[in-house]
Amino acid sequence: MRSAALTGLLLTALGGVAHATDLRIALADDPDALDTRTNRAQTGVTVMTVMCDHLLWTDSELTLLPGLAKSWSWSPDGTELTLDLVEGATFQDGTPFDAEAVKINIERYQTPGSQRADDISTIKSVEVVSPSRVLIKTSEPSAQLLGKFAERVGVMFSPKAIKELGDDLGRAPVCIGPYKFVERVAQDRIVVAKDPNYYDAAKYAFDRVIFRIIPDDAVRLTNLQAGEVDLIEKIDPSSVATVEQDAKLQLIPLKVLSNQTLVINLDHKGPLQDPKIREALELSLDRQAIVDVAFAGQYKAGNQFTPPDSPFYNTDLPMPARDPAKAKALIAEAGLKEPVPVTILVPNRPLLVRVAEMMQAMGSDAGFDLKLDVVDFGTTLKLTNEGNFEVWGPIGVQFANDVDTAAFPVLHSTGGRNLSRYKSAEMDKILEATRTATDPKERMRFFKEAAAVAVKDRPVIYLYHLRPLFAATSKLKGFHATGDAFIRLDGVTLD
Repeated sequence: MRSAALTGLLLTALGGVAHATDLRIALADDPDALDTRTNRAQTGVTVMTVMCDHLLWTDSELTLLPGLAKSWSWSPDGTELTLDLVEGATFQDGTPFDAEAVKINIERYQTPGSQRADDISTIKSVEVVSPSRVLIKTSEPSAQLLGKFAERVGVMFSPKAIKELGDDLGRAPVCIGPYKFVERVAQDRIVVAKDPNYYDAAKYAFDRVIFRIIPDDAVRLTNLQAGEVDLIEKIDPSSVATVEQDAKLQLIPLKVLSNQTLVINLDHKGPLQDPKIREALELSLDRQAIVDVAFAGQYKAGNQFTPPDSPFYNTDLPMPARDPAKAKALIAEAGLKEPVPVTILVPNRPLLVRVAEMMQAMGSDAGFDLKLDVVDFGTTLKLTNEGNFEVWGPIGVQFANDVDTAAFPVLHSTGGRNLSRYKSAEMDKILEATRTATDPKERMRFFKEAAAVAVKDRPVIYLYHLRPLFAATSKLKGFHATGDAFIRLDGVTLD
């Protein structure tokens, strides 16, 4: 709480005084590595999306748009993808952008330790056809691949920087895009500056973008109201009315598919290894009450990786009602005594702590003793990577370009974000089928089957689906975002 209090001071420290052409954005968390090969934090993607172009983009309607790849085409059998690249572009260190750079980057995303390897696991080879053309060969039709190139895998880094910095690339990233890295002060700020050599620089109005790290939701809003920042993310839904009633501010809600969950570490030697106890924990929770009380009804309760209004939602498995009596009966069937002790690792953000405290209270009369281990977000990433946790959350996936992003990485045994350490041959087979299915209806059916297995096995317990809420000064014009709700600054201005 000490760091939150310090951050709460209005931003008059170094970097807090804005130049005429600065844009100041307040983030809720300090990102992890600024390298999309290993990055997990959404705030890191926010920074990288401002800095770096992608091979492809999506808009709010999930339409694929050209990026560094100006066009693309598939072979008739769906196993060869040709990308035609923009010409004359350079990385922020002056290295030319070409097909060889794309090959180097894609192969880097496939190396051991990459969080993105499962996203592009079907890629067999990347061939340089010409300086501006790449041929990607896959082992099978890959329905998810173009969408992945509009996400983190689509960020291209300078081959020179990759060679020189190696695993330290995330400390001083060099990509191709409108803004280049200047400095980072942990738990305080990240500064990027306009690259005058960027091939599309005329579309970008700001000389610098300053990201301030302000974990406390109320303090972020206070700084926006005071004019110390221009744009903030992750508004507390209970503050929506405050923003809407302030003529100097504007509310910017985004439409995006997402989920928030409890991640259960199935390698942890505790009571949740028993499926009955996982079911009991779910039955202790009232999802709708959480949404109504913690989020002022702004979010949507749900029990699957897609929300109930999604065509991918399995309607045969509706959200179960809270049932403390049944939870207690399951605990007894499992041969355990009440209360069952469970520790939840909670990121230290007020909204998430609020939800965790509600779950703690709900569990107390359903046979559980839920202990909350509240630590900073970066520490939760470290502990979950190491497997040193029992339950983690509320935490989730923000996604939009393809449902695959919410399912395969989290639920497949080789998934880069399978932090529950879940292994199911049944699930693996279904998820692999979602990637090779060429018929959209068949693919949807496979995702519904995957949802059914996830509901049965409960490696994660889905809680609710958020709606990203931004707020900005009313002087900000032209705000827009990618299909997965990350900020883009082309055409954005401050009056």
